Amino acid sequence: MIRPIPAGAIIAVGTTTMARTANATMMSMGTVNMWGFSPSFDMLRHDNGASNQEDEAPPTKNLLLLGPSDLRHVLQTIAGRRRRNCDTSGASDANENYAPLHIHIFESHMEVLARHLLLLQIALDWEIPLRQRCNLYLEVFGNFLVQERTSAYIEKKARLLIDFVHNGTGMLADLVDLSHLAMRSRDDLVDVFRSWFTNVRFDGQKLRDQRLRHYYEERYDYRNNLIDWDYTMNLKKIGNASVIHIRQYRQWRNTGIAFEFGDQNYTEPNRTMASFTAAHKKHHGSVLCRGYWGDIIVSPYIALGVDCDQPNAYARQLFEVHNKGTGVEQNRHNTTEVSVYNVLSFLYEIETGEVYKMKKVRHSVWVLLRHSFFLSTSAASNRLTTSTAVLATMPPMPTPRESSKSLTQRTGEKPIALEQRAREAELRKKAQTIMASLDGIKVLIIPLSGELTSHLKRKRYEYLFDHVFASSNHALVLQATENEAAPALERVLADRATVSIESSMFMIPLKPEQRSLYADKLSAMADAMQLQPVDVGNDKTSSSGDAGAVVTFAFHRPSRASSLQ
Repeated sequence: MIRPIPAGAIIAVGTTTMARTANATMMSMGTVNMWGFSPSFDMLRHDNGASNQEDEAPPTKNLLLLGPSDLRHVLQTIAGRRRRNCDTSGASDANENYAPLHIHIFESHMEVLARHLLLLQIALDWEIPLRQRCNLYLEVFGNFLVQERTSAYIEKKARLLIDFVHNGTGMLADLVDLSHLAMRSRDDLVDVFRSWFTNVRFDGQKLRDQRLRHYYEERYDYRNNLIDWDYTMNLKKIGNASVIHIRQYRQWRNTGIAFEFGDQNYTEPNRTMASFTAAHKKHHGSVLCRGYWGDIIVSPYIALGVDCDQPNAYARQLFEVHNKGTGVEQNRHNTTEVSVYNVLSFLYEIETGEVYKMKKVRHSVWVLLRHSFFLSTSAASNRLTTSTAVLATMPPMPTPRESSKSLTQRTGEKPIALEQRAREAELRKKAQTIMASLDGIKVLIIPLSGELTSHLKRKRYEYLFDHVFASSNHALVLQATENEAAPALERVLADRATVSIESSMFMIPLKPEQRSLYADKLSAMADAMQLQPVDVGNDKTSSSGDAGAVVTFAFHRPSRASSLQ
């Protein structure tokens, strides 16, 4: 579904013209959002559901995400799911049954949905070492320009995703369920994947520059001054956002490059950020215009780079500020380090089943930042199996003092062959742990055609969801339409459920009176649904400075009979 542009907007299609709109401020945050405007959180952490009897099987947890724009909540929720089956030592019980988890995702734009599948494929690609995978994930997630080899990697994964959509094969076959998508929507999804091929022309730099010129207008040549103003007077004062360094923010605003790792060259356009939006061309009527219609002012740092779980003192040091109260405060670390820590902790916990605890900031983060990404994926995954019997047949590795000749005599194989077999065994073990983390999880995609409220009225979703997250673009889901006595959202909530709504905390273009109006409207809609605010600021595992980025409510249905009247 294409989101309509604001009333009064006139968009000229061409290579040298740009959209003109009466709402340029809101357009600066994008009509097709590629990342969210709030930090990630575990959607199972504040469970409002009733506890179960010990002899009962754990019930399925159903989560609904409305326009999350990225996978930050999905990854953190999947990673934290294993913690609920840990003993006192912190180790998870592999034999214990996990509560099945069904994550439903609704996105208004097919391009955003396609990015979800790509990023999920990257996150679970166990052929790539963990630290290099973090670099790759952040590069594809937040950089408008990527490396040439990354662009080739995206095309390779796009071909695999096309096979997944057509034939239901591949890494995501047992994890993602596309049965709720209509055939036309699947065809649109395949078209998006094909648009990521390197032979498809996409002059990203020129299109993004047009967006910038439209936003700044006659101030374009002085945009650095405006960027510094936005940072100093707005962004830096919000929660822990001071961890975003002014140079990083300025570079992203000007070039679209948010994350850099080592001496890499970012020259290829990130085709996953290309999208279509509805437009009106003079003398031609309505058209679809392909370009970059994402955020150009807030930044991808908010989603992963301003908040994190803090299981120990080393993690808390990521937000340490020097020279407090002197007027020249300076953060010891920056948003890239926080983003790396977040992605690393998510993937590490999924991969090992253990909570990632930073041992030393410089060792854990800077080593990762200096580790350049390159790994040519091979066909090794086709030879891998998850059989424990195969693992038991692996020969021992050489002892530190054992020579290559004696090793060959003892095992009958050359060291290179042994290293290759050991590498494959390591990949199999890693795959087993990842599959255990994903056991019982399904990511269900809600059909994208039509209106969201019409989907929420379907019988299959009635009283289903234990936790619903809605981005700021979908906050009006709390409000009933003219022909409804109650919001459609109320019908899909479980009898005891949690509702989380993205606030305007990090929406830099909004003025104070606009933020206040948004908060008042959100509070009024919540009161009408009889939602009770939930205070999550005392959660010691998360930095309380950004607790207001998402407003959380508890929903309790008095009785099923009364709700049907």
